[in-house]
Amino acid sequence: MESKSAVPLILLSAPAGYGKSVLVSQWIKEKEGANAWLSLNDSMNDTAVFLIYLGEALNTCSSRKREVFINLHKQYTFLSWEAIIEIIVNAATELEEKTRLIIDDYYLISNPEIHQLVEVLIREEIRNLQIIIISRWDPPFQLRELRLYQKMQEIRMADLKFEKEEAIELLALDDSISLTNDEINTVVKRTEGWILAIRMILLARSFPVEDNKIKGIENISNNLDQLLSYISLNLEPKFFRQMQLCALCDQFNVELIDSICDFAYEGSCKGEVLLAKLKELNLFILATDSDGGWYRFHHLVGETLIRNLKKTDPDIIISIYTHISEWFSDKNFVDEAINYAIKAENYELACSQIIKHRASILDKDQWWVLKRWLDKIPRQIRNANIDILLTELLVCEETWNIEDFSSILNRIESIGLENSNAENISRYLFHLGYFLTFVEPNPKKAVEALEQSIALFHDESALFGVRRESVVACSRQMLGLTALALKSLEDIHEKFERSSKSYVRSFDGKVLVHLLSGNFESANNDLKKILFLVQDSDFLYLKGWSSYYQGNIAFQFFQKDRAMNAFKKALEYEGIFNYRAYFDALAGLTLISSLKKDEKTTASFLEQMGQLAIKLKDRKFKNYYRSVQARINWHTGQGDKELSWATADWVKQHPSSYLFLIDVPELTKLRIVVSHGTHAQIEEAITVLEEVEAILKSVHNGYQLIDIALLKAMGFFRLQRKKRAVKWLEEALIQADKNEMIRPVLEATLVMPSLFNLIEDPSPYRILTHTGLDLATRKTPGSPASASNGLTLREQELVRLIAKGLRNKEIADLLNISTGTVKSHLTNIYSKLQVPNRISMLRKIED
Repeated sequence: MESKSAVPLILLSAPAGYGKSVLVSQWIKEKEGANAWLSLNDSMNDTAVFLIYLGEALNTCSSRKREVFINLHKQYTFLSWEAIIEIIVNAATELEEKTRLIIDDYYLISNPEIHQLVEVLIREEIRNLQIIIISRWDPPFQLRELRLYQKMQEIRMADLKFEKEEAIELLALDDSISLTNDEINTVVKRTEGWILAIRMILLARSFPVEDNKIKGIENISNNLDQLLSYISLNLEPKFFRQMQLCALCDQFNVELIDSICDFAYEGSCKGEVLLAKLKELNLFILATDSDGGWYRFHHLVGETLIRNLKKTDPDIIISIYTHISEWFSDKNFVDEAINYAIKAENYELACSQIIKHRASILDKDQWWVLKRWLDKIPRQIRNANIDILLTELLVCEETWNIEDFSSILNRIESIGLENSNAENISRYLFHLGYFLTFVEPNPKKAVEALEQSIALFHDESALFGVRRESVVACSRQMLGLTALALKSLEDIHEKFERSSKSYVRSFDGKVLVHLLSGNFESANNDLKKILFLVQDSDFLYLKGWSSYYQGNIAFQFFQKDRAMNAFKKALEYEGIFNYRAYFDALAGLTLISSLKKDEKTTASFLEQMGQLAIKLKDRKFKNYYRSVQARINWHTGQGDKELSWATADWVKQHPSSYLFLIDVPELTKLRIVVSHGTHAQIEEAITVLEEVEAILKSVHNGYQLIDIALLKAMGFFRLQRKKRAVKWLEEALIQADKNEMIRPVLEATLVMPSLFNLIEDPSPYRILTHTGLDLATRKTPGSPASASNGLTLREQELVRLIAKGLRNKEIADLLNISTGTVKSHLTNIYSKLQVPNRISMLRKIED
């Protein structure tokens, strides 16, 4: 091992009981550097559980805590497995000192995702990371190449087994054991150097019981069941029985031993006495923590004890597992409680444990823990348990899993709530109200459901009560009852301390109400209070959302630096809050950079979006990324390239898509069609915009209305319906002035500057002074009807700049594009107008 201490992998592969773990533990004690020891059990086949322990193990090897390791299992909910692997590899490359990751009992892993992760860590040959795998058999890796290029060290049974000389050396350590040369030869021959079997035989010889000589030792094979049965004859029956019961535990301490034995075996010795005797007899127990309070049997001995118990008293095992589950639950070790309930196949108990502990978990905003537990319960069991289904609805809300949300609501309705308690009915009505507010908006029915929920069950917790008040406030706002909505949230302030999560969440609800109303200034004022309240708290979930809201508002005001700083801050909470908001924050950074005409930064953020869209499990994110990509091309006069994308299902609209999002793919498609579509497509787009506007106004959603008014103005402008275009343009500018909404107007001036020639007197519209539009030279050659000659908006803009006398380099600098792009546009213009040069081009346009 020492000679290969620099290879990426050391593999110790041999049957149980050959001293693999002991060898590694003795070796690393002599080595400098950090050691992360990961002892596996069956529960770690769950990828999320494995990531929890892997993250904790690697964090112990780092000089500073890394959130990336802590959040691995949270990110697994949203990210593809390839993305998780990439995150782990990147984080491992930053380990400051030589680190050995020891993965013990690897043979227990059957999950192909985990195999893929570990093999990648090996093949990446990370400078400061060495993998040491301890297993009963080879992992399913491509080991041949590693052997060929000497990138692994193998230690196998032949290396580990004891020869006669080593057995004699072992015997010399204990003066109480004396074997003849023939007996030593027999032991080594019959055990084939298997150290565990040798130790068990020697242990049997060491008992001070008369006639304990191993007569006919040749008849005792290296079968552990036989050896253990032989040893048990020399132990007190009660003591051996306690060993069997303790073997059912993955690990045990004094208190757990006492609890099990009091429950199952009267007259047994106390846990302290049992542990002391096990240590005295050296009966194959290992400490599992540094404090020495928790122990386990050697896996092979433990498995043998359990097999023996199944033969002698199989009926007791289920009741013991159930008791162990309840003991861990009482100690708030919920993972262990649920795992033992599942071992007992007592799913009813597992469900009750989840229900018992869900409030404390959700109060920490750790919904991903609930999801992990729920995934362990068979679907048919969950479908019959209303409490569990209600818990799943909370997870669906956090992960925006609309498909499951709808089906679970339907499932609860089919089960029937009439026999359930008032609290469950209240919670169902809350989730139904949430669904009717944000998923299938029907605010009237939402308010009815939510008010019934409040009447049935009073709750002031942040988890349920304040969350419910925020949702009912949003649904009231959607009915036009904004004052009542805000008043109900302000009433909460009187009930809670300013430092409480409930108090902060009530302000979070107010910000959301303001955003839905399109009242960004009020949203900004309440947001400042949230930012102050959470700055010194551990409310990470609320910190993530408040940063996103701050960026969202600054984006609309086009406060560039503030928006970018806030969005970047939101990205620091990756995996802590909903990835839809995370992705939207990244979209905000990309679009701000585009509006600033910073091509390099725009490309960088867009690439990040593209990579994240690939990594996320939910494929809808690819469409979000595609929408932002199209919108950037729209900014740069290349929207015509996006027309085929935009006209694919472009008339399909859903009101929930328009809830306070920075980029809505449905709206981006309308942007492209309005500015680059045919006359017939523009006509249809305007009809769709009017339908969307009607839907949004019906639920008093003002967030996107300025964008919609500007798009209608663009559409009518391209159709040469001047009066209608002027009407919608002036309405948009009035609302933008009122709300200081620079961003939508800026986008319109960037994409279709000639639209603003329709404004005869721009002075009343203060907002135009923030867009960079040259109001003094708005009257330029080329009418809006020129679109009929086939020139794109970008090409029309080039024509106007050339008419002003600008050269290619000046045009490139002004439009923030390359001179090569200018020449490419000119070539296309000449071709479309069938002219040889720019002079002929200008003459033809003037004609």
